[in-house]
Amino acid sequence: MDRLTSGLIALITLLALSNSGLYFFVAYSQMQESADGPSQIETMLFATAAISYLPLGIWMIKNRLHSRAPYVIASLLSVALVGLYVISRTVSLPVVGLQEDIGVIDLSAKALQGGIIALSIVLVLKWNKAKIQHSL
Repeated sequence: MDRLTSGLIALITLLALSNSGLYFFVAYSQMQESADGPSQIETMLFATAAISYLPLGIWMIKNRLHSRAPYVIASLLSVALVGLYVISRTVSLPVVGLQEDIGVIDLSAKALQGGIIALSIVLVLKWNKAKIQHSL
């Protein structure tokens, strides 16, 4: 495995684990802020996102590049969360309504997720190219 591939794996893993930590922080903050119904649903969403990224990061550490599955799953999860974020800012959702606030933590999470998406795509394409060249 070349240095670029190792670096991409390490960076994607770091981004996934950082995103997990950020979502755990947001879930804890949301839980402390309010206990009403919509707030509890948001807390569950943030905790679920945090719990989802944590095993993905661990899987990436153990997997290295034996399978592209954790990188594809992490990028799909990130796309889904970015999409949900955009929808929650443009459409009034049934439980939480229209979210108008955009904070530093929101932008940090989206930057981390954008990095996961972009770098995972680069890694998977690089991996596919190497597999094709190896089979020739």
